[in-house]
Amino acid sequence: MHKHELSLYAETGPFNLGFVGGEYHLEELRSSLSGEAREKIKELLKKIKDEYGNKIKMSTHDPRNLTSIPADIKHHIKSSQPTWILDGKKLFEGVPEWEELKTEIEKVLQ
Repeated sequence: MHKHELSLYAETGPFNLGFVGGEYHLEELRSSLSGEAREKIKELLKKIKDEYGNKIKMSTHDPRNLTSIPADIKHHIKSSQPTWILDGKKLFEGVPEWEELKTEIEKVLQ
């Protein structure tokens, strides 16, 4: 059975390298996901797991991480917007409604 791969690129919180102070510019704070958006993303990931089970392998990535640079460039990922990639195809920027996301997933899975 072919396992599809869903990657979600979204900021995971304040970016701190340990030796850099904890002060953030206003633009960085504005780009952080709100608690409401984080909760909606959690709900969407749970629905994907419930609906598709083991058919889809899910992973999350912080677009500010150096390991994300190739995907950031390829898919034009912005750290200010969650980005949903399924099997190398960019589905959405932002936090979609469940029905929209499900429709796009179904298109790729067919």
